[in-house]
Parts: sequence; structure tokens; C-alpha cells
Amino acid sequence: MPHDQLDALVAEQTAYYRARAGEYDKTSAYDAVSRAALVAALEAFAPYGRVLELACGTGEWTVELVKHASQLTAVDVAPEMLALNRERVGRADVRYLRADLFAWTPPERYDVAFFSAWLSHVPPQRFEDFWALVATCLNDHGRVFLIDDLPAVAAHEQLIPRSPAPAVERRLTTGARYRTVKVFYEPNTLKARLVELGWDVDIRTVGWRFYWAAASRNDTRQSR
Repeated sequence: MPHDQLDALVAEQTAYYRARAGEYDKTSAYDAVSRAALVAALEAFAPYGRVLELACGTGEWTVELVKHASQLTAVDVAPEMLALNRERVGRADVRYLRADLFAWTPPERYDVAFFSAWLSHVPPQRFEDFWALVATCLNDHGRVFLIDDLPAVAAHEQLIPRSPAPAVERRLTTGARYRTVKVFYEPNTLKARLVELGWDVDIRTVGWRFYWAAASRNDTRQSR
């Protein structure tokens, strides 16, 4: 599949989230039970120290991370999302960066990297490169916490066949249509892939819709 087709899909995904920013919180709310379980898992993980949030969006999880972090950096490609996040969180000590995560080099190392509803938007062709970026973001004892959708969610999406990467059609309330990458990982399969890349991983499911994962680089990877 030509790279330009994949690049076009990723660019359309970015355009979608920029256009959707203003209605995002009204159209993507977590159910109360699932959110409570995910918050509890994050609190047990204890995202202390210097924390990096990738694809931070409007701040659904930034407001939780800021309760624990001694320093928080939030990154997103969409300036509209960053503006809403800043307004929602209301903390002058949170550092905001606009960056394309497929072409970004972190300026420093962090104790924790967090991302929610983002791994499923990373094309499979860029999976290894993305996790190499995550490793680069972390200090020697850095940890990762992520949240995403389980494969059962695919039944509620409009899948697009013959795409350069697994993709779904998303519509705005205006009726505008966009394609976005959407990769539904089965937890055991995802864990196996990450173990191959040198990560120790614990993955747990929350209801039928979500999973969370905690990961750290294993000793073999750190010694390379």
C-alpha cells in the first residue's frame, strides 16, 4: 500500500479531531461505571512524578493525571483540543505542546507516559515506531498506562474496507464524514506484541468496551 495513501488517512484523522473538538465531550462520554473502574485502576497505578500525556484531547484524563503528577506535559496535534483542555483543567503549571506524534521527538524524559483512545488510532505500520517513541519518552524506570477500546466495539462502528490501515467512518453532528484509523486489539494479542518489543505488560478489561494496560520496559530492553 503506497505511503501517500496511509499519510492521507492519518491526515484525515487529524482533520476529524480538529473539527470534532467542540462537540467531543458531548459525544464521547464514558459510562459512569466504566469510568469509575478506569479511574480506580489509574489511581492504583499511581502516575506520580514527571508525567507525559500523549493525545490529551479535551482533558478527560488530564484532570485525573494532574491530581498525581508533580509535573504534567500534555501533547496533542489539534490546537482546538489543547485550547479546550487548558480551559477545562485550569492549571497554569500544566505544560501544553502541539505536536504530530508520528513526527515528534520528546524534549525530555518522563516517569510516566499516559494515553487514552490513542493506540487504536496508530496504524499497524507505525506500531513499532510508536512504541519506540514511547520508550524514548521514558527515563530508565519509566512506566506506561493506556486505555482503549476492546474488539466488541467494532460492532458499533462503520468499518471501511480496503483501507491502507484498519479504518472506520466517523460523522460529526453537522453530517460531515471522515475516515479515522481504528485498530481493535485483542488484549492477549496486544500483550504478546509488546512483550516481543521488550515490554512487561499487564492488561485488564473493564466491561465489554474498555481495557487498560500498564507497561514498563523489561531488564533486557533497558540493558541494550
